[in-house]
Amino acid sequence: MITSGFVMRPDGTRIAYTSQGVQGAPAILLSNSLATDQAMWVAVLPALTQSYRVISYDTRGHGKSSSATDTATLQDLAGDMLAVMDATQVSRACVVGVSLGGMTGLTLALQHPARVFGLMACNCRDQMDEGLNAGWAQRLDAVREKGVAALVEPTIERWFSPEFRSAEPTLMGEVRAMIARTSDVGYTACVHAIQALKLHDELPRITIPVLYVAGAQDGAAPATVMQGMASNTPGSRCEVIDPCGHITPMQRPEVFGLLILQFCAATIAAQGANT
Repeated sequence: MITSGFVMRPDGTRIAYTSQGVQGAPAILLSNSLATDQAMWVAVLPALTQSYRVISYDTRGHGKSSSATDTATLQDLAGDMLAVMDATQVSRACVVGVSLGGMTGLTLALQHPARVFGLMACNCRDQMDEGLNAGWAQRLDAVREKGVAALVEPTIERWFSPEFRSAEPTLMGEVRAMIARTSDVGYTACVHAIQALKLHDELPRITIPVLYVAGAQDGAAPATVMQGMASNTPGSRCEVIDPCGHITPMQRPEVFGLLILQFCAATIAAQGANT
């Protein structure tokens, strides 16, 4: 059974979500990366929906979601995530987030740990520095001048190796379309949230199970950075997928899906399946 809908946020933003899988089963909540949408999960959904209720949504300004403003914070994005859970009547979920979705998941875990069985924070960072933010500023300039379409090819080159791009032309076409349908205002809002990322000192306060997942060839969120995040988060660990770049569920869906199933089964069983 697949249902979809929208949830309105106080600032006028509208968030699109989809619920599928086993109704009444424990929930998995999926949060996409910057410049992607729910389509990034297509290859992992069949494995997840056999045993779980799976909730996915489009981050504000991505896919079918709108963004009322061109500014946002990680707290805003975590609020969107929580609103989707409320709209789908999910009291607790195992949260899986990639890149921006991982940062959003970490924020939710810090603010509302009682709503999260466990978190898979994938291909993400815990803080920005001047050099990284200079790169984001350049991308914002490009969006102001030419729109998100100007970032399609540079983004794909950062996300996937030349060998993978050459081997998967159909998938790369789907990724190009996904990036291009991100709204300029939504991209800008979410980049502002990323630029303010300062979670490094907060990670020791996390009280839920966390599995960090890194791609061995991910230059945007290097494995060494994510291993350091795991060392700073009580009771967590880091899995490194090799070979893999930045968008793990699209490049290595079988491995990624298995990690989700193993992690969610263990964390939900340990805490009780009250959804």
